[in-house]
This record gives sequence, C-alpha cells and structure tokens, in this order.
Amino acid sequence: MGYLDLDTKMNKRLKALQQTAREFGREVVRPAGIALDKLTDPADVIADDSVLWDVFQGFRERGLHKVMIPKAFGGAMGALPPLALTLVNEQMGYADGGLAVSMLVAGMPFVFAIMSPHKEVRNWARDFVNDTKGNMIGCWAITEPDHGTDWVLGTSRAGGDPRLAPGLTAVKKGDEYILHGWKSAWVSNGTIATHAVLHVGLDPSKGIHGSGIALCPLDLPGITRNAPLNKVGQRPLNQGEIIFDEVKLPKKYMLLPAPGFFGANTFGHTFLGVANSSMGVTFAGQAQATLDEALRFAYENKRNGILLAEQEDVKIRLFRMFAKVEAARNLARKTSLHFMSMSSGRISNFATSHRLTFWALGNALHAFFQAYEKYESVRDWAEVLTHPVRTNELMEWGKYGVASKITATETAYEVAQEALQIFGVDALSPDCPIEKMLRDARASMIEDGANDALAMAAFEGV
Repeated sequence: MGYLDLDTKMNKRLKALQQTAREFGREVVRPAGIALDKLTDPADVIADDSVLWDVFQGFRERGLHKVMIPKAFGGAMGALPPLALTLVNEQMGYADGGLAVSMLVAGMPFVFAIMSPHKEVRNWARDFVNDTKGNMIGCWAITEPDHGTDWVLGTSRAGGDPRLAPGLTAVKKGDEYILHGWKSAWVSNGTIATHAVLHVGLDPSKGIHGSGIALCPLDLPGITRNAPLNKVGQRPLNQGEIIFDEVKLPKKYMLLPAPGFFGANTFGHTFLGVANSSMGVTFAGQAQATLDEALRFAYENKRNGILLAEQEDVKIRLFRMFAKVEAARNLARKTSLHFMSMSSGRISNFATSHRLTFWALGNALHAFFQAYEKYESVRDWAEVLTHPVRTNELMEWGKYGVASKITATETAYEVAQEALQIFGVDALSPDCPIEKMLRDARASMIEDGANDALAMAAFEGV
C-alpha cells in the first residue's frame, strides 16, 4: 500500500530536508528510542553515557533545530518554506513520539526569546542555532501538581476563578521577581533543561488569567530538580519536577508581565492552538509508523499458510487504518502549515531576516505591556480587541490546532490497537515495536492537555 505525498509543491530544498530528517529518524532516533524505553531506571535515560545525547547532538549537527529560528539569528525560518518545521516534526514523530516531543520542546525558550526587548535574551536564539552539541536545552514549564488541566481551561472564562491561581507565584520587588513554588513531574525535559518558558502567577485574584510568562535560566540560585519521572509511555522523554525556592528572577526575563493577558482571549487560544498543532503533526507521524509496521508484518507472515495481507479481514483492517492515518496526517499538516505560513511571504521573509525587526518587536511589546499594567483604558481596549466573542482568523485556527492534536493522538492510539490485533501474540515480544507505540500514543492523549479538556477549552471559541 503506497503513499502519495500530501504536498505536491515541495521544492528540492524541502525534499532534501525531509530526507535528512527521515534518515536521521530511522537510523538514530528509532533505535535510540527502543533502547531507552527498555531502561528500568529513568535516571539511566539521562546518564552521561546515554544514547539520548547522540540524539540531541545528531539533531543539532544536521541543523534540524534551525527550522524553529528566524534567519536573522542564523536559523532557517524565512530561508525555507513554512512547511519545513512541519516536515521535521512529522519525521521525528515517525521515529519516536517521545523523543520528538523532547527535540521540539528543547527549542521553545529560544523561539520565545526573539520577542524580548533585551538584546542579551534575544541572542539566546543565535546561541541555540550555533549549539551543535546539544548543550542548550529548553522546556515548557507550565504544568503544576495541582494545576494540569487547569492551564488548558485558563484560555476559557472559567480560568478566571481565583481557586485556579497558579501555585508558582512571581512577586515583583524592585528590579526582580521572587519565584516560589514548583512545576510538576510532567515537565518535558524538566530535569535536563538549561532554560524554561516558565508560566507564573502574577495576580492570584485572576486565577490562571492572572499569569505571566518568563524566560528563565535554570541555573539561578534556589532552583532544584527532583528525580526523573518513571512512567509507562514515552519513557525516552525525560520529564521531572522543577522547584523554585525564593528564586530572584531579574525583570528582564519576564516576557509577559501583564496579569490578565494570558486568558480568555485570542492570545490564549492561539497559543493553545499552535502548541497543539505541533503535537498533531508529531503523532500523525507516529500513527503512520505504526501502520507501516503492521503492513510489513502482514506481508511477511502467514496464517493457515496464506499471507496475512491476502486475507480479507486483514485487508479491511489495514485499509481502515490507512484511511484514519491519512485523514489525521492531512489535518495535521494543513493546520500546522497555516500557523507557519502566518510568518511567511516576501515582506515577512524580509523582516525575519533582520535583527532590527525583532528589536522593534520586543520594544513595542514591552511598551504595550507597560501601558496595559498602568492604564485601565488600555486593558479595556485589549479585552474588547482580543476576546473570543470577536470572530477572527487566529481564534478560528487555534480551534483547528486543538482538533489536530486530538485527532492525531487518538488515531495513533486506535491504529496501534488495530496493529496489535494483526500481530497477535507476536506483539507481546519485547522486540516488537507495536506495544511501545501503543503506550506512547496513550500518553500523548493527556500530553499538552488531556483531550477532553482541550475540546472544552476550544469549544469556548466556537
């Protein structure tokens, strides 16, 4: 059963990038994921001699991390078509869903850094591009022990409930914010990250809506980590708690200092949609890998002397799997490409090629947030402009990002279950990849927000 490429307009550079990612995924990432999955102690996954570091280094040496960063900082965004990041994520997901998440999240703080008004912080992006050893690793530190799904609902009106206030607080004192609290054991790259996109509570009276976003170096005094999380699925993906004990964070690292802005508005919903569109691409890729394993097995094994692939019940099962995978992959690609395309075009490509653009952007955002905090009229204007009751393209596509994630992760799980039926007892062998894929897919359904909670949050914008 062959595949047609879903994008017929791929140029030579995109095809070369896709091939590089495909070869790296099959030759390095897939074997590493299988080996790391079998380790009993999650501390061994991040040991100095772990194959995990071969994955990080190989990803950087091939320049695959550059697709996240604008050309102005040495990256490939703007130099390559918008589909570039989508293709890399898809191939990494095909290789190993957990490691794909790790590679993607590793770049998040450095992507956000380009919006800072401070040159030192913006240059994190350049340093990340130049890091071919995997020394700079980011994480998205949002989930808390008592606030997992709450963060997803934070983009809805319900998120304004004071009972949902973040446990990690940031209290401004002079030129610093004092951080106190912790992020839960589900933070991806949590125990190995050097930098974090850190969500903090600025105004508890506003619940999740009263949060801000900081770009936090994780070597500040008062920051500690607990042991890596031991879990059933995505075992190669390092996850763990980050604890903040009266940490002094210079205010230059507070990217979004305006409590109330990360709430029931276009910003919150779009943020949710962009993050989930990446998950959609990743696990549509894993779903395709699972289908390919089932196809290979069906063409190599017999039942009652006849190839499985020639038997009617197996044919029907395989085709239905194929249809589900292609539907999920098409939605994932289309949604992801739309988000990436918002920063493309001749004018955008020119702008993202010059650091002056990001100097101006950072300072404009800084000025806006200062005014937002100081003047009630600015807050009222922002509320009217960005509230979900206003129909706008960003809001609508945020909803599609959530739909992509839910569709892809549930498809990956359903296809793995179907593959398990085709493999039969062979699926219970420790050398069979299907059982691992089933566990990894199940974990993805609660990752970056449990699917039901995501649906509720996205529905607020319908």
